[in-house]
Amino acid sequence: MAIRQPRFQVSVDYSLSLIKAPYFSRIEFLLHIRTFLEDDNGRFRQDFRQEDVQEFSVYPEIVFGSGRHRNNVAQRLLEAGWLDQLSLERILDHAFSDANSIIEKEKEKKKKKYGNNKIFDNVVKIIFQVKKFVRREYYAEPAAMAMELSMREEPRLVPAAKESIQALKKVKLAEGYGDNDGIECMICMEKLVKSEREVVTSMPCSHLFHGECIERWLSTSHLCPLCRFPMPTDAGTL
Repeated sequence: MAIRQPRFQVSVDYSLSLIKAPYFSRIEFLLHIRTFLEDDNGRFRQDFRQEDVQEFSVYPEIVFGSGRHRNNVAQRLLEAGWLDQLSLERILDHAFSDANSIIEKEKEKKKKKYGNNKIFDNVVKIIFQVKKFVRREYYAEPAAMAMELSMREEPRLVPAAKESIQALKKVKLAEGYGDNDGIECMICMEKLVKSEREVVTSMPCSHLFHGECIERWLSTSHLCPLCRFPMPTDAGTL
């Protein structure tokens, strides 16, 4: 019996974050992936044995939906088992278009309420709700499935060991580093340092990030977001 790829359904939702910030200076983003398995009656039920994949990020408004952001979302979905990259690109076109429509709609509401005044207000959290439907045929031939997965280059998300995260070096950079030359934390896209007192976190591969950003990243993926350097995991270094 031939293996059938999982079917995905993507919807776009949003909420207003309770965190106060300059209105729309940043966009919060949540990618939420849930798996549904076909039962013996041919109905799909959520598989609670598989932990939901949730990835939370914060982007400046001008970065939300950019090539780097979009590529990161595509990467997560490919790792979740989305095999048809052409259909993935089409779905992401619609999803980010819907998301930007939501953002513009909320902007108009704010403008009607406050005019052109710069008001500190709640920020928009865009949520990509992804349902992954897996049919019995997908697991019908374990050997063939294992071969197919082994041919794919992208690894599954595996968090780094907590001890390895805690052992990351804290670095105090020279005054002006990353301030005027545009160097950014490549996770949140904010400036890496804003003052000489700023302390950042260094990966073993020497890439630098904000401490909170890289710790949150490594709690989901053990790979450096820039060079894919592998951090130790609870199952050993992969």
